[in-house]
Amino acid sequence: MKRLIILIIGILLYTSGFSQEDVITKYFSEYERRDDFTTIIITSKMFQLIAQIPESEDDEDVMNIIRKLNGLKILTSSEYPERKELSKKAVKIITEKGFEELMIIKEGEEEIKFMILEEEGHISEFVMLIAEDEDGDFFLMSMTGNLQLEDISKLSKTLDIDGFEHLDKIEK
Repeated sequence: MKRLIILIIGILLYTSGFSQEDVITKYFSEYERRDDFTTIIITSKMFQLIAQIPESEDDEDVMNIIRKLNGLKILTSSEYPERKELSKKAVKIITEKGFEELMIIKEGEEEIKFMILEEEGHISEFVMLIAEDEDGDFFLMSMTGNLQLEDISKLSKTLDIDGFEHLDKIEK
């Protein structure tokens, strides 16, 4: 009987942890195969390979941050007709997962939200959501790892990835 209870508790803990972890993945998977969306997924294996590249002194900080990353996902669309509804749905899913808003920037019609999921004093996931940029595009980025806010800021200045230019606003 004791083993049965322990087994049931173990299964419940495993499945609840799995379902929480996959909320954003489920959101991405709902849209990633559609022709009116662009998806970029960089896996932990890619970050491991990048971290093995010999670095110069200039790259040392960035390589140390890359070693902390587990994944990066970007979902964007300029063609999906209900982009504002996409944003509302994304915010609902993200906040249900326990993310906290870090900062919101509104410039005209454009709204940029930065949200984090903290675990044990570090950022385990960082999300940037642009409801509609100046071109009317929807943009959602999720970065996972063992990060600090300054790591995210440094990456934004170093990597040339669409959407990252908004990350430098975190320091302002």
